[in-house]
Amino acid sequence: MRRSVEVAGLVFVLLVLAFAVSPVKAETAKEETKPEGIVVTEDLLRRGKALFIGEEHLSKRGAPCVACHALRYRGVRGGNWGPDLTEMYTNMGEEGISAVLKNPPFAGMKKMYEEKPLTEDEIKALTAFAKDAAMRKETAAPHFFPWAGIAFFGVILGVFGIYKRRVR
Repeated sequence: MRRSVEVAGLVFVLLVLAFAVSPVKAETAKEETKPEGIVVTEDLLRRGKALFIGEEHLSKRGAPCVACHALRYRGVRGGNWGPDLTEMYTNMGEEGISAVLKNPPFAGMKKMYEEKPLTEDEIKALTAFAKDAAMRKETAAPHFFPWAGIAFFGVILGVFGIYKRRVR
């Protein structure tokens, strides 16, 4: 009996010590709001979109993002070599996007931007554009080429069908 009281007392002391040295105090346990970070303005958004699609050249003449990446955003059509960046801001956040753009960890980007790094202003504009794209949640525009290919194949089959009847 005495042994169990000693063990219970020891557990109690350990719990009190754990709460006393815990980094989360009662006053900091309240939910803290994170700062918004980049505020998306019309000018920043316009510049980010222009940099992304290549209307405005990057200062060191690196390739625009749209050359390799798709993004579901009105007026933007992209490549398929790299991943779709629509959910990039949601998945990585502002700090993650900035880190990737400052020091690309991916082989293709690293080779492309190693000698042509982005400036802080370009990174800020592209991050604002990614933030706006994540907030809009647009669906992908339908692709024209598959339907055009199917229609072309149908026309060719029709021409061959007519030609076959004439030859008989």
